Amino acid sequence: MKESPVRCFLSWPLLCLLGLLLPVMWSCNLPPSGTSSSGTDSSTSDEAERTRKMEEKAAEIERHAEEIRNMQGTEQEKIDAMNRLEEERRELNEM
Repeated sequence: MKESPVRCFLSWPLLCLLGLLLPVMWSCNLPPSGTSSSGTDSSTSDEAERTRKMEEKAAEIERHAEEIRNMQGTEQEKIDAMNRLEEERRELNEM
């Protein structure tokens, strides 16, 4: 049976989200380059806060993607929801 275009359209955003999250997750595990172990606590806490906000935003985007996959509505409503989701992903990418 042929898969609907909407289902194909809804699956690629997950790959995009994964592409956005993997570099963030990898960079969290690596020590910052060019800094000594006597770095200031404020810069560490600022970085931790920024990372926490990005992770929260990514989780929110994932929840929205799941809602879109399960939503009932017209094709245009689904397309509009996907466009809003893409805008959220662009904002996360700019962070």
